[in-house]
Amino acid sequence: MDGAGSHPGRASNRLLVVIVNYKTAPLTVACLRSLKPELESLSGARVKVVDNASGDGPALDEVIRSHGWGDWVTLEVAARNGGFAAGNNMAIRPALALADPPRFFMLLNSDTEVRAGALRILLDFMDANPEVGIAGSGIENPDGSDWPMAFRFISPGSQLVGGLRLGFVDRLFPGWVVARRMGQDRSAPADWVSGASMIIRREVFELIGLLDEGYFLYFEDVDFCLRASRAGWSCWYVPQARVMHIGR
Repeated sequence: MDGAGSHPGRASNRLLVVIVNYKTAPLTVACLRSLKPELESLSGARVKVVDNASGDGPALDEVIRSHGWGDWVTLEVAARNGGFAAGNNMAIRPALALADPPRFFMLLNSDTEVRAGALRILLDFMDANPEVGIAGSGIENPDGSDWPMAFRFISPGSQLVGGLRLGFVDRLFPGWVVARRMGQDRSAPADWVSGASMIIRREVFELIGLLDEGYFLYFEDVDFCLRASRAGWSCWYVPQARVMHIGR
């Protein structure tokens, strides 16, 4: 494992990966299994699983204990299912209050599996680009095919183009299409990226606050990226970091 040192990329509390589980215990276990070699190659990285009162807590606790993962995974069971944003905040809020809070937070869906080197690529990218507040990984489908998408913020123009559902209109006004097909060989800025696999700099939370719990499921990632953008933080898509996502 990397030894801790004075380099900013070697902070003693470098990364907290947050996974919210809701009746997806087998998928969460597969996600954790994919994270294990990633965390073994990094210093100062941990995982927090929040079970959103789904009843999966005992099963997840047993797997974590039986596999000996307790030195890098902690489990917390919510008293109620407050939604995706609330589940993430349940892990992020106390971590921010630590004397040595994580430098980065990674939101990771339970139905994802990280590919080799993905976390290091994202961390190295964030270390090299201090003006970037949020970055999303490249996403691949379960069959290995690409889902190379980042997004533009919704606007009156995008609503018009989306409502017409005419391909030639999309081609005439590509800047108004919300979903952007991204290249797979280089990083690029985007308005927002999917919360299924998103790394966030600690200072973004300190400046704009936590995820908005008024969103129970969906659009909390759009809202968060918009608030970050208005506060001066840029958002990027980093396709070299690969994460498989089952859901669409």
